[in-house]
Amino acid sequence: MENPNIKSFSFIDNEKIISPKGTVERTLPLCQIARDEVYSEKHLSFGKLSFADKLAFGAAAVAIEATKIENPKDCAIVLLTNIGSLHRDREFMETIRQNSPSPHIFSATLPSSPIAEISIVFGLKGANKVIFADEELAKQTVELMLEECKELLFVEINIPQDSAEIEKAFARAWVYC
Repeated sequence: MENPNIKSFSFIDNEKIISPKGTVERTLPLCQIARDEVYSEKHLSFGKLSFADKLAFGAAAVAIEATKIENPKDCAIVLLTNIGSLHRDREFMETIRQNSPSPHIFSATLPSSPIAEISIVFGLKGANKVIFADEELAKQTVELMLEECKELLFVEINIPQDSAEIEKAFARAWVYC
């Protein structure tokens, strides 16, 4: 990226959470990430989120809580994901096979479901984009969107497709201005 100003950042993996406030060592497996590790407010639906949505929301929450978003109505969001909603698609197909399709799981079968959760909780109403597994395109998208908005939240989630390697997942976020 050219020279966007970074207001805040976060990084979450199995071992630590890094933010402008410092590094916090994690003790639980990443697949058991808890709301109070990443967000100081009550969020009743956090436990119902998919693992990918929890990671994306967590990275966004850590970055957002470390700064102030000046105008949430104009704050854009870009999500870079390597897995999209594949994990939730599989879960939903299983509920169909059992003849009881789950509306709760269906609502998270869109790759943009992490953006929806972040937008709702933090009141972000700017443009948003989901980029699938193309880091260069994500960088170009951020640059283009920063020409039109004053602030932008960039969130990246990287989740191994092999569920046996789930603890190698990570998420990171930046708030740009």
